[in-house]
Amino acid sequence: MTLFRAEFFLAFILIIAVFVKASIHINKKRLVKKINGGWGKLPEFPYDLETSKLYSRFNKQREAKDFYSIDEETWKDLDLNELFETINRTITPIGSQILYDMLKHPRISLEELSKREKIISTFSENISFRQNIQLALLGLAKLPVKYLAYSLWHPLPDKSKYAFVFYFLSALSIWLPVLAVLNFIHWGFIALIFVVNIIIYNLYEKKLSQFVISFKYLSELIGIAHKIANLLPAEFNYIKKELVSELKRAKSIGKKVYSLQFDDSANVFVVYYNMYTLSSITTFFTAINSLKKNINSLQRLFEIVGSFDALIAIASYRKQFPNFCHPDFSDSATFRVNKISHPLVTNPIPNDFNFDTKCLLVTGSNMSGKSTFLKTLGVNAILAQSFNMCFAEKYEAPFLKVISSIERSDDLINGKSYYMSEVESILRIINSSKNRSVHLFLIDEIFRGTNSTERTAASIEVLKYLHNDKDFVIVATHDLQLTDILNASYQNFHFRETMTETGLHFDYKLHPGKSNSKNAIALLKYVGYPESIVDGANKLIEK
Repeated sequence: MTLFRAEFFLAFILIIAVFVKASIHINKKRLVKKINGGWGKLPEFPYDLETSKLYSRFNKQREAKDFYSIDEETWKDLDLNELFETINRTITPIGSQILYDMLKHPRISLEELSKREKIISTFSENISFRQNIQLALLGLAKLPVKYLAYSLWHPLPDKSKYAFVFYFLSALSIWLPVLAVLNFIHWGFIALIFVVNIIIYNLYEKKLSQFVISFKYLSELIGIAHKIANLLPAEFNYIKKELVSELKRAKSIGKKVYSLQFDDSANVFVVYYNMYTLSSITTFFTAINSLKKNINSLQRLFEIVGSFDALIAIASYRKQFPNFCHPDFSDSATFRVNKISHPLVTNPIPNDFNFDTKCLLVTGSNMSGKSTFLKTLGVNAILAQSFNMCFAEKYEAPFLKVISSIERSDDLINGKSYYMSEVESILRIINSSKNRSVHLFLIDEIFRGTNSTERTAASIEVLKYLHNDKDFVIVATHDLQLTDILNASYQNFHFRETMTETGLHFDYKLHPGKSNSKNAIALLKYVGYPESIVDGANKLIEK
């Protein structure tokens, strides 16, 4: 009979084990199917921009050695928020943050780009490796994880001088119920401790909440870093060694913050348990010294894990938009592109271009493609130096720092006029030209906010100043006087259009020479302006 019970028990355990293993296998297949279904596609619920900006916002400790930071005006001019949202297919908030940071800080040397390219290519070619990394990352696919960036790069609070009191009260909260059950004390003492601990919890929870909320996921981050280290193939041993090294330093932290991982927002019992025992506060204070000591290791784990998620997103982006090339970076003054196009334009018209001189003026009517051409070159230069890809058949250029002055406007909040905004925008380009870096300056309609005489005079002198042997300068303008006066130092190109009975038609192709367009008045007539206006304008032109 005893033997029968033992056999029954063993069979029961075996059935449970088989059931658990089958459930894990089925769940994994379901997750893999979901992952593959989203491959090469925009996610249904991407992380919002504010979440994605947090790492860049808080990590201000970096020294810019082999990268530069795109300024806010250039970021806005080139519609890089929209580009980021198209690229972003990350699984975790920290992946989204690292991806944003990669786009925000293009590289100015080849070493880091080569490493990124190797990882992206491996994710594109080795499907099982990519799937396993994605499955591992799912443990961090929770929105509160976004606060880790704040906690890891924000100065940690000091351990409270009253911490010993919190430990004492926490211990009392555990032992008082035992003593009450044994009739050694009255139950009223438990109620008293509960009230005291609730007051302390509410006071300190506000001060520590952002740290406590995010550090709940440190154990998860450390665990996933372990999984990734074990999944890495031989060609990524240098990453594995770094992960293992940082994990050794962070080993003790995972255990100390383990109890924080229980989500009190989803369980009322856990909320009251934390209030009564001060568990989350005492755990945080217990770990605070270890956190400060090993903060650099935790930061690197954050960056490495986030980088894998970010580079998987780039591999997915390339799958959806395969018409790209790898850039050729040269130390020379060569800047040459073949069939380059803008990644955000539907059915774009590609253009070929070669800088015979480093400075050029682009003329043409409104809507002909001048501004889009400036943005096309700027965006592709940034993609080249962020993710080693360009939307072109060929891209050959030196490493560049892109700075633009395209979409200015009145600054009503600070009381600045449109012209004042222009003046300050162009000044930052002038100041940047003084340093040793090679720039790509993109300017659309220089000084259009003032009268024509002063505009032309100021524009000529600024563009003369920007003409040097180092920087590339592209200026889109309607001012044909500039094309004649600066002909010796600025090469002329134009976009053209034709007016027919059906309207104004553009080919969106870049042509050599300056624009000879005479369609501005004809367009007034086409859209229905009174004949008196059209005829009067033509007569004034004749005079």
